Parts: sequence; C-alpha cells; structure tokens
Amino acid sequence: MIAQVRSARHSYSLGTVCALSAVYGALYLAVFISYTWAPLLLVALTPFALALCVARKGVLALGIVGLASVVLWFFGNLFYATYNWAAVLALALLHAGIIVACGASLRWWYRTTRIPLALLLPMTFVAGEFLRLLGPLGVPTGLLALSFHRQLWMIQIADLGGIYLVSFAIASVNGALADVLLGGWKHARFSVVGVTAGWIAIACYGGFRLHESQQTMQPGPIVGVVQSDIPMTGGIENGFDSHLFLQEMLALSDQSAASRPPPQLIVWPETMAVVPPLNREWLQTKNVPAVSLRESEEFERALRDWTTRAGIPLLVGTRAIVPLWDNPKAVDVYNSAIRFDPGGQNSQRQDKQRLFPLAEFIPWRGTFVHTLLERWLAPHSSVPWTGGWYARGEQRQVFELLAATATNAPLHYAVSMCVELCYAESCGTFLRNARGGKAADFFVNMSNDGIFQRNRAQVWHAAMSPFRAVEARAGIARSSNTGISGFVKPTGEMYGDVVNTRGESWTGLGAPELPRIVALVKFRQEHAAELATDPALAAHVTSEIAAIEELRRAAGVSGQSTQRVYVDSRRTLYSRIGDVFPWLLVIFTGAGFLAPFVQKARHALRLRS
Repeated sequence: MIAQVRSARHSYSLGTVCALSAVYGALYLAVFISYTWAPLLLVALTPFALALCVARKGVLALGIVGLASVVLWFFGNLFYATYNWAAVLALALLHAGIIVACGASLRWWYRTTRIPLALLLPMTFVAGEFLRLLGPLGVPTGLLALSFHRQLWMIQIADLGGIYLVSFAIASVNGALADVLLGGWKHARFSVVGVTAGWIAIACYGGFRLHESQQTMQPGPIVGVVQSDIPMTGGIENGFDSHLFLQEMLALSDQSAASRPPPQLIVWPETMAVVPPLNREWLQTKNVPAVSLRESEEFERALRDWTTRAGIPLLVGTRAIVPLWDNPKAVDVYNSAIRFDPGGQNSQRQDKQRLFPLAEFIPWRGTFVHTLLERWLAPHSSVPWTGGWYARGEQRQVFELLAATATNAPLHYAVSMCVELCYAESCGTFLRNARGGKAADFFVNMSNDGIFQRNRAQVWHAAMSPFRAVEARAGIARSSNTGISGFVKPTGEMYGDVVNTRGESWTGLGAPELPRIVALVKFRQEHAAELATDPALAAHVTSEIAAIEELRRAAGVSGQSTQRVYVDSRRTLYSRIGDVFPWLLVIFTGAGFLAPFVQKARHALRLRS
C-alpha cells in the first residue's frame, strides 16, 4: 500500500531518471577533481536517491544509475598511474556494481517501509563505502568524508564510529533534502529536524573533544620526515641513479639532524626501484652472486655509518628478500620498513600486509580469475614490478623509541606503508598492549606517491591521515615520495608539511620531466657502448640530466621537516569496538538487497503448493 501511494504521487520517467543520474555523476566528479568543491557532496546524493526510489521501472533506474557510476569512477580513478585504462574500467565496474546493489536495497526499503531517506540513504550508501574498501581489490576512493578532512569540529566523531560515521552525517543531509523534494516540508519536517539536531550534536561533540585535547594531548618525540621527489612511470623504473638518490636522502637527513633539538627518529619514504634489498637475510645469503649483493652492501654500510655518526635511528623503506626455509633457492619478496639504529640494523622489520592490488600482487592465485587479471590488467601496469609480486606481511609490529620524552620513558609506534594508511587496522588503531591499553602512542606512515605523478591522488591519500589520527587519538608522522609529507595531531590537525621554495606542499603540476627521462633511458641503452668514448654523446646525456633536474625542481617538492609528534592519553570507542558500525549498515543493506529475491521465492513456493 505504501509503495502504491508513493508511486502514485511520484513516478519519474526515463528522461528524468537519466537527468538525475547525470547530475549525481557530475556533482560527485567535481569533488574528485578538487576537494575545494567539497560542499557539493551535501547535495550530490540527492538526485541519486530520487532517481532510484521513485522511478517507474526499478531495474532500468538501477541500470542508468549504475552507468553513471561507472563513468564517475572511471574518470575519478584515472589518477592511478599504476593502472592502464582496462584496469581503471574494471575498478569502475566493481565500484559501480557495489553502488547498484546498495541502491537496490535503498529502493526496496523506501518503497516498503515508512523510513525517511534522511536515514535510509546514509545507511545504504555508507555500507557501500565500507564494502568498496574490503577484499583484495578494495580501493578507498570516493569516500564522502575525505573532502572534509580539514573541518576539525566535524571529524571528531570519527573516534566513535570511524571515518564512516562522518560519511553517514554527510549523506544524511542529502537524504533530508530528498525527503523535502518528495513530500514537501510538512512530510519531511521530522527528517529536517532530526538531521539538524544531529549536526548540532556533532558540532557540540567536536567542540568538546577539541577543548578536552588541551589537557590530554602532550608533546611527544621529535621526528624528521624526509621527502624525495621521483615520479614514476613505465620504462624508467631503473632510470634513476641509486647512488645519487642515496646521497640526496642522506643530505636531507643531515639537515634534519641539524635541527635543534635534534630528532629522535628520521623517516624515509616507502621503497622504490632505486633502493636495493637491505634486510639481513638477503645480506647474509650465500646462494647469490657477489655482484648482486654489492649495491645492497654499499647502501647498508652507508646507512649504518650515518646512524652511528649522527646517533639517530633511520626508518627506511626497502625490499626484503627472504629465502624460504624449506627451499633456499626460492624466496619471498616483501615491501618492508627497516630501522637502522646507531651500530646496526634493528631486529624488527615491518612487512607490508595490505598490498596494492594489481600493482604489488594479483589476488586469487591458482584460479582462472588470477589468470584473467594477470593477462589483461597487470602486465599493462605503467609501473611494472620486474622482480615478481610481493608477499604479504604476517604481523603488525610495534617499535619502541627510547628516551622519547622528558622523563626518559619510552614510547611506542606502529608503521603503516602507503595504501595501509587508508585502513584503520593497518595503521595500528586496534593494537593493544599487555594491559589492554594503546599499544602504539603514535603512528608512522611511509608512502610512495610517486606513482600518482603529482596528481590529485596525493591530496586524497594525505587526507586519510586526520581520520586515522582522530580514530585512535594518536599523532602521525608521514614521509611520502613526491609528497605530501608532514605531521598530524591527535585532533586531526595537519602541520609541518614538507614544502618547496614557494611554500607549497603539493603543486599539482604533473610530471613534465617523465617523457624526457624515458627518452634519455632509451638513448643510454642504445648508445651504452659509445658513451664512454664519445664526448659528444656524454655531453648530451649530461645536458639532458640537467634539464630533467630543472623540470623536476620546478614541478615537484622535496625536502625535510622536523617536528614534534603529539601523543594523547585518550582511548577511543572506535579503537575498542572496531568496525561494528559499518558492519551493521552492511547487514541492514544486505537484508534490503536480498528481500526481493526472498519474496519471489516465497511467492513461487505458494504457487507451487
């Protein structure tokens, strides 16, 4: 009866559904392009809800909205320089499929209950956000909350339900607006009043938590983050001189070490092709030619000497090659973080646990899906991993930093690598010590955003940091190749970014030097035998290197920032209960998605009986 009444009052034609879907896609895509358009997300989902809930033909409406979502996520995900167009399309289809499933649930719940869209829309859409991050192909793009990462008063509720609670609040505004457009103020007054009251509560809670932090937040250790600037693309993965990279990074580390007071830890970015394997198992192996170990030994010796001379630990991104105990001729390759302490390498090593899909690994090994992905998507990656796929890390480590406070009490930190910043469990939010308290006092993130070639994805990736900080009430130090590197307080406030001479932490100027680097690498390969004897060729190479360096300096950001990291004594509800809130939304949404199939099955059984 309810559905009949609603469809009689509102029944959108095919043209109206197409127009609403186009508006939804255009508004959402505008925010993908620039987070300065973030307020559009307060209305972008309203046409999405209208198109689905009151269209004449539900299946057709779902198809149109799904097509708009495919276009939206295809263009929104083009910043993944590691993917070719086929991989981006596959990712867009996956995301759109999840959105369509959640949209089907939204339509069913709305047409069979009296629940307003101010509640239904956030419940179903945020469930889709959570589902898009799950699984081996989960990629955290398009989250509603990300664009509001600088609104500190708003994001404090993340310590209750994670980033998803912030997205829920944003989607509720869209739902209330849809209620008004469908039923007018009289029918939507409870939705509007409820959402308004919710936002007042959010502002009050945010103000309270920010005020409370003045007592609970304390200065912690001084940490230096060092940022290289090496955008990456296919064909140049070996186009950078590893020794020049090492000299530049050590020089920047010297600048950090010269700060007063000096840092107690210096962090380098995630590993890149220019960094050789540095783990002990590799350096001590007897099953490889000495020439394969020479560069690793030179790097390891330089890092060990620097830390001993400076008296400051270095946390370095590197590959770790580990021979298998049951087959010494076979190895596992990890993307790892290794700390060099004064005197030698620390016994702990953090191996990356959540790998970047299709760029660091291909899921479902041994199945036809793995073969399909490997054949059609992975080989065309613009940043191929020539040494094989990475293995997953097995454990989240907690590192100790001695003499980290004025009382000489040690502090502890957890290390996340690149995409792991987008997942609370991969940062250390849920880790507990033996007493049931926080296992990590602050977080360190090491990223390689050179794969994004100075595009908008670097901003989105860094925007995850405030939410991770609030969810755990932990400070964060972040070092990222090509940016954005800096620090975050437990309140989510970002500070101390690495900047260029113009004061920019991100330029958005792309990577104009990449074509010349590709051409130079090809030139050097073609004339390898002549370069040592032909001065003209050698002069050409030298001039090209200088031109490339000039382009890189103009477009990029490199340097160091040494700041104090803040710690917070508070433990959050979210760190205690985990993702209970989004899982409840998934259960509710799944029930709405399955309900039509259950109803049809029951109807068929009745007819049969």
